[in-house]
Amino acid sequence: MQDESNAKEPGANSPRRLSVRRTPNQSRARETVQAILRAAALEIEANGLDRLTTRRIAEAAGISVGGLYEYFPNKQSVVNAMIEEWMQKVFEVIENLHPDRSASKDLPDYLHAQIDHLSRIYRDEPCLSAVLTMLSSVPELTVAVQQHDRKIAESVTGAINHFVPDARPDHVAAMARTMSLIGHEMLCEAFVRKSAHAEILVSNLKICASALSSQLLLSKK
Repeated sequence: MQDESNAKEPGANSPRRLSVRRTPNQSRARETVQAILRAAALEIEANGLDRLTTRRIAEAAGISVGGLYEYFPNKQSVVNAMIEEWMQKVFEVIENLHPDRSASKDLPDYLHAQIDHLSRIYRDEPCLSAVLTMLSSVPELTVAVQQHDRKIAESVTGAINHFVPDARPDHVAAMARTMSLIGHEMLCEAFVRKSAHAEILVSNLKICASALSSQLLLSKK
């Protein structure tokens, strides 16, 4: 992800400068950060990730570059914040659908609700394709991604155990991981890569979820 000019941004090459510089505590500051993230998303959507610069982001957000640097040390940190916000959205969807906090009547119902809610945020998130590409290209994000995956796995595993308490632990863990992998890939194909068969893919994903649920019930310990 290169700037249009050869000038380096403050801290651009430092692995420790890829996070938010100042945590926004007041509502106005939080609104400014959200405006910056939205502007970056629109810039990526319009011009691509490679042409993203802090100047472009600041102009789109209606603030000065100096104002942007109050919160982010460079454009990489803006993109990282977008990724972290995305991961938090996904986790909140999963966590809020846990049977302790929702009205899901059984495992297929829980998984189908999860697919419906995740479909909306995969469909509605601007420039998600570019953001997801960064997940595998920024080493500094590895720990955050691993923590995210672990939290998702713990939540889904807990939900499966709630519905099928006597299932074998290894089968539960495998099912949680399987749903995470195929769910993400199918939703990316449907909504990020904009498949002409998006709704069919979502329907097929639900069929997979139901089949896995049935298989788990047959493999009780």
